[in-house]
Amino acid sequence: MKRFARQTIVELRRALDTRAPRWAFAATLLGGLTVGLLVPGGRSGTFAVFMSGVALGLPILIGLLAVMTFTADWATRAALTTFLITPGRQRVLAARYLSVLLLAVGSVAVLHVVGAGVYAAVGGDFGSVVAPAAREQFWSITGTTVATAATAVAVAGLVLRTALALVLAVFLPFALTLALAAVPAVLEWANPYGFAGWIADPTWSWSTGHGERVGVGPALTSFVLWTAIPLALGWFRQLRAEPR
Repeated sequence: MKRFARQTIVELRRALDTRAPRWAFAATLLGGLTVGLLVPGGRSGTFAVFMSGVALGLPILIGLLAVMTFTADWATRAALTTFLITPGRQRVLAARYLSVLLLAVGSVAVLHVVGAGVYAAVGGDFGSVVAPAAREQFWSITGTTVATAATAVAVAGLVLRTALALVLAVFLPFALTLALAAVPAVLEWANPYGFAGWIADPTWSWSTGHGERVGVGPALTSFVLWTAIPLALGWFRQLRAEPR
Protein backbone atom coordinates (compact mmCIF):
# COMPACT_ATOMS: atom_id res chain seq x y z
CA MET A 1 0.00 0.00 0.00
CA LYS A 2 2.84 2.42 0.81
CA ARG A 3 4.51 1.70 -2.52
CA PHE A 4 1.25 2.37 -4.34
CA ALA A 5 0.74 5.62 -2.39
CA ARG A 6 4.26 6.75 -3.29
CA GLN A 7 3.65 5.84 -6.92
CA THR A 8 0.42 7.87 -6.92
CA ILE A 9 2.26 10.88 -5.52
CA VAL A 10 4.91 10.48 -8.22
CA GLU A 11 2.23 10.42 -10.92
CA LEU A 12 0.56 13.50 -9.45
CA ARG A 13 3.88 15.36 -9.52
CA ARG A 14 4.53 14.23 -13.09
CA ALA A 15 1.09 15.47 -14.14
CA LEU A 16 1.82 18.97 -12.80
CA ASP A 17 5.58 19.18 -13.32
CA THR A 18 5.50 20.98 -16.65
CA ARG A 19 4.43 24.46 -17.69
CA ALA A 20 1.50 23.38 -19.85
CA PRO A 21 -0.71 22.03 -17.02
CA ARG A 22 0.06 25.02 -14.82
CA TRP A 23 -0.74 27.53 -17.54
CA ALA A 24 -3.89 25.62 -18.46
CA PHE A 25 -5.08 25.64 -14.85
CA ALA A 26 -4.22 29.33 -14.41
CA ALA A 27 -6.03 30.26 -17.63
CA THR A 28 -9.10 28.25 -16.59
CA LEU A 29 -9.12 29.83 -13.14
CA LEU A 30 -8.70 33.41 -14.33
CA GLY A 31 -11.11 32.95 -17.22
CA GLY A 32 -13.67 31.30 -14.96
CA LEU A 33 -13.46 34.07 -12.36
CA THR A 34 -13.94 36.65 -15.10
CA VAL A 35 -17.00 34.84 -16.43
CA GLY A 36 -18.35 34.40 -12.89
CA LEU A 37 -18.13 38.15 -12.30
CA LEU A 38 -19.72 39.00 -15.64
CA VAL A 39 -22.67 36.58 -15.69
CA PRO A 40 -26.01 38.13 -14.69
CA GLY A 41 -26.23 37.92 -10.91
CA GLY A 42 -22.61 36.86 -10.54
CA ARG A 43 -21.79 39.60 -8.04
CA SER A 44 -25.21 40.32 -6.61
CA GLY A 45 -26.65 36.82 -6.76
CA THR A 46 -25.84 33.65 -4.84
CA PHE A 47 -22.53 31.84 -4.72
CA ALA A 48 -24.05 29.04 -6.83
CA VAL A 49 -24.74 31.51 -9.65
CA PHE A 50 -21.20 32.86 -9.39
CA MET A 51 -19.64 29.38 -9.45
CA SER A 52 -21.70 28.35 -12.48
CA GLY A 53 -19.51 30.75 -14.44
CA VAL A 54 -16.25 29.98 -12.63
CA ALA A 55 -16.50 26.24 -13.32
CA LEU A 56 -17.58 26.62 -16.94
CA GLY A 57 -14.21 25.59 -18.42
CA LEU A 58 -13.38 22.92 -15.83
CA PRO A 59 -14.43 19.86 -17.91
CA ILE A 60 -12.21 20.99 -20.79
CA LEU A 61 -9.30 21.62 -18.41
CA ILE A 62 -9.59 18.18 -16.83
CA GLY A 63 -9.90 16.55 -20.24
CA LEU A 64 -6.69 18.26 -21.37
CA LEU A 65 -4.80 17.37 -18.19
CA ALA A 66 -5.97 13.75 -18.29
CA VAL A 67 -4.93 13.33 -21.92
CA MET A 68 -1.51 14.90 -21.35
CA THR A 69 -0.94 12.76 -18.24
CA PHE A 70 -1.62 9.53 -20.11
CA THR A 71 0.05 10.30 -23.42
CA ALA A 72 3.14 12.32 -22.41
CA ASP A 73 5.12 9.17 -21.58
CA TRP A 74 4.27 7.47 -24.86
CA ALA A 75 5.02 10.51 -27.00
CA THR A 76 8.66 10.43 -25.89
CA ARG A 77 11.12 7.84 -24.60
CA ALA A 78 10.00 8.59 -21.04
CA ALA A 79 7.75 5.52 -21.03
CA LEU A 80 10.82 3.31 -21.47
CA THR A 81 12.42 4.86 -18.38
CA THR A 82 9.17 4.71 -16.38
CA PHE A 83 8.58 1.01 -16.91
CA LEU A 84 12.25 0.10 -16.43
CA ILE A 85 12.35 1.83 -13.04
CA THR A 86 8.98 0.38 -12.01
CA PRO A 87 8.62 -3.07 -13.64
CA GLY A 88 5.11 -3.55 -12.18
CA ARG A 89 3.31 -1.83 -15.02
CA GLN A 90 -0.12 -2.50 -13.49
CA ARG A 91 0.80 -0.49 -10.41
CA VAL A 92 2.05 2.41 -12.50
CA LEU A 93 -1.11 2.51 -14.58
CA ALA A 94 -3.42 2.16 -11.56
CA ALA A 95 -1.57 5.00 -9.81
CA ARG A 96 -1.86 7.10 -12.96
CA TYR A 97 -5.63 6.57 -13.17
CA LEU A 98 -6.01 7.45 -9.49
CA SER A 99 -3.80 10.53 -9.81
CA VAL A 100 -6.02 11.94 -12.57
CA LEU A 101 -9.15 11.40 -10.45
CA LEU A 102 -7.45 13.09 -7.48
CA LEU A 103 -6.39 15.91 -9.77
CA ALA A 104 -9.98 16.33 -10.94
CA VAL A 105 -11.38 16.47 -7.40
CA GLY A 106 -8.56 18.74 -6.26
CA SER A 107 -9.19 21.15 -9.12
CA VAL A 108 -12.85 21.42 -8.17
CA ALA A 109 -11.89 22.10 -4.55
CA VAL A 110 -9.30 24.75 -5.46
CA LEU A 111 -11.72 26.51 -7.80
CA HIS A 112 -14.37 26.61 -5.07
CA VAL A 113 -11.96 27.88 -2.41
CA VAL A 114 -10.57 30.63 -4.66
CA GLY A 115 -14.05 31.36 -5.95
CA ALA A 116 -15.38 31.77 -2.41
CA GLY A 117 -12.59 34.23 -1.59
CA VAL A 118 -13.21 36.33 -4.71
CA TYR A 119 -16.98 36.18 -4.22
CA ALA A 120 -16.61 37.49 -0.66
CA ALA A 121 -14.12 40.16 -1.78
CA VAL A 122 -16.56 41.63 -4.32
CA GLY A 123 -19.28 41.89 -1.70
CA GLY A 124 -21.23 38.69 -2.28
CA ASP A 125 -23.43 37.11 0.34
CA PHE A 126 -20.93 34.84 2.09
CA GLY A 127 -23.77 32.96 3.78
CA SER A 128 -24.75 31.52 0.41
CA VAL A 129 -21.32 29.85 0.16
CA VAL A 130 -22.42 27.23 2.69
CA ALA A 131 -26.09 27.17 1.65
CA PRO A 132 -27.64 23.82 0.61
CA ALA A 133 -27.81 24.96 -3.02
CA ALA A 134 -24.05 25.62 -3.04
CA ARG A 135 -23.31 22.21 -1.48
CA GLU A 136 -25.51 20.45 -4.02
CA GLN A 137 -23.80 22.34 -6.83
CA PHE A 138 -20.36 21.40 -5.49
CA TRP A 139 -21.16 17.68 -5.58
CA SER A 140 -22.77 18.07 -8.99
CA ILE A 141 -19.68 19.78 -10.43
CA THR A 142 -17.42 17.20 -8.76
CA GLY A 143 -19.40 14.30 -10.23
CA THR A 144 -19.43 15.83 -13.70
CA THR A 145 -15.68 16.54 -13.55
CA VAL A 146 -14.85 13.00 -12.41
CA ALA A 147 -17.04 11.55 -15.18
CA THR A 148 -15.27 13.76 -17.73
CA ALA A 149 -11.86 12.71 -16.38
CA ALA A 150 -12.81 9.03 -16.58
CA THR A 151 -13.82 9.37 -20.23
CA ALA A 152 -10.66 11.32 -21.07
CA VAL A 153 -8.29 8.81 -19.46
CA ALA A 154 -10.16 5.93 -21.09
CA VAL A 155 -9.71 7.40 -24.57
CA ALA A 156 -6.14 8.60 -23.91
CA GLY A 157 -5.08 5.19 -22.59
CA LEU A 158 -6.45 3.55 -25.71
CA VAL A 159 -5.03 5.98 -28.27
CA LEU A 160 -1.69 6.92 -26.58
CA ARG A 161 -1.22 9.87 -28.94
CA THR A 162 -1.74 13.36 -27.54
CA ALA A 163 -3.24 15.13 -30.55
CA LEU A 164 -5.54 12.28 -31.53
CA ALA A 165 -6.61 11.70 -27.91
CA LEU A 166 -7.47 15.40 -27.51
CA VAL A 167 -9.63 15.27 -30.63
CA LEU A 168 -11.42 12.08 -29.57
CA ALA A 169 -11.83 12.86 -25.88
CA VAL A 170 -12.37 16.62 -25.82
CA PHE A 171 -13.57 17.86 -29.21
CA LEU A 172 -15.28 14.87 -30.85
CA PRO A 173 -17.97 14.50 -28.12
CA PHE A 174 -18.91 18.17 -28.54
CA ALA A 175 -19.04 17.90 -32.34
CA LEU A 176 -20.97 14.62 -32.19
CA THR A 177 -23.52 16.13 -29.81
CA LEU A 178 -24.10 19.00 -32.22
CA ALA A 179 -24.34 16.64 -35.18
CA LEU A 180 -26.88 14.37 -33.46
CA ALA A 181 -29.00 17.26 -32.21
CA ALA A 182 -31.20 16.84 -35.29
CA VAL A 183 -31.90 13.23 -34.30
CA PRO A 184 -33.01 13.41 -30.64
CA ALA A 185 -33.83 9.69 -30.40
CA VAL A 186 -30.25 8.76 -31.34
CA LEU A 187 -28.68 11.54 -29.29
CA GLU A 188 -30.54 10.36 -26.17
CA TRP A 189 -28.79 6.99 -26.20
CA ALA A 190 -25.46 7.91 -27.82
CA ASN A 191 -24.84 11.21 -26.05
CA PRO A 192 -21.16 11.36 -24.95
CA TYR A 193 -22.20 13.59 -22.04
CA GLY A 194 -25.08 11.38 -20.94
CA PHE A 195 -23.32 9.78 -17.97
CA ALA A 196 -21.86 13.10 -16.80
CA GLY A 197 -25.32 14.67 -17.09
CA TRP A 198 -26.84 11.90 -15.00
CA ILE A 199 -24.15 12.28 -12.34
CA ALA A 200 -24.84 16.02 -12.18
CA ASP A 201 -28.59 15.53 -11.74
CA PRO A 202 -29.44 11.84 -11.15
CA THR A 203 -32.91 10.46 -11.71
CA TRP A 204 -34.11 6.86 -11.50
CA SER A 205 -36.40 6.90 -14.52
CA TRP A 206 -35.12 4.56 -17.23
CA SER A 207 -35.29 6.89 -20.22
CA THR A 208 -34.84 10.61 -20.63
CA GLY A 209 -38.09 12.49 -20.15
CA HIS A 210 -39.32 15.63 -21.81
CA GLY A 211 -37.11 17.69 -19.51
CA GLU A 212 -33.34 17.91 -19.46
CA ARG A 213 -32.67 15.14 -16.92
CA VAL A 214 -30.91 12.04 -18.23
CA GLY A 215 -32.44 8.65 -17.49
CA VAL A 216 -30.60 5.61 -16.15
CA GLY A 217 -30.68 3.79 -19.48
CA PRO A 218 -29.06 6.54 -21.58
CA ALA A 219 -26.58 7.19 -18.76
CA LEU A 220 -25.49 3.54 -18.67
CA THR A 221 -25.24 3.44 -22.47
CA SER A 222 -23.10 6.58 -22.45
CA PHE A 223 -20.86 5.13 -19.72
CA VAL A 224 -20.37 1.82 -21.53
CA LEU A 225 -19.71 3.36 -24.96
CA TRP A 226 -17.51 6.28 -23.92
CA THR A 227 -15.85 5.10 -20.71
CA ALA A 228 -16.06 1.39 -19.86
CA ILE A 229 -15.14 -0.10 -23.25
CA PRO A 230 -12.28 2.35 -24.03
CA LEU A 231 -11.04 1.97 -20.44
CA ALA A 232 -10.86 -1.83 -20.66
CA LEU A 233 -9.27 -1.81 -24.12
CA GLY A 234 -6.84 0.94 -23.13
CA TRP A 235 -5.78 -0.91 -19.98
CA PHE A 236 -4.82 -4.03 -21.93
CA ARG A 237 -3.18 -2.04 -24.70
CA GLN A 238 -0.95 -0.20 -22.22
CA LEU A 239 0.01 -3.48 -20.59
CA ARG A 240 1.13 -4.91 -23.92
CA ALA A 241 2.43 -1.81 -25.72
CA GLU A 242 6.18 -1.55 -26.16
CA PRO A 243 7.65 1.83 -25.13
CA ARG A 244 9.56 3.49 -27.97
